[in-house]
Amino acid sequence: MGTLKLEDRTVKYQWATDVEFDSIRLKVLLADGDTFFDISIPDDGHITINTFGREVAADLIDAALQIPLQPL
Repeated sequence: MGTLKLEDRTVKYQWATDVEFDSIRLKVLLADGDTFFDISIPDDGHITINTFGREVAADLIDAALQIPLQPL
């Protein structure tokens, strides 16, 4: 589990595999541990974001999208 820090908030995230879609998911979590939104990163194809019908600030989505781009 990791922590994503922005100016006005801190959220936790975790990686999960999704064998059904041949991808990995970055799950950004609410304070209670439920999934706030997730980013699906397929082996082949487009990255998608599922907000589960919630409004999510663009800066939070942008910051979360940067996580998979960081060098290991």
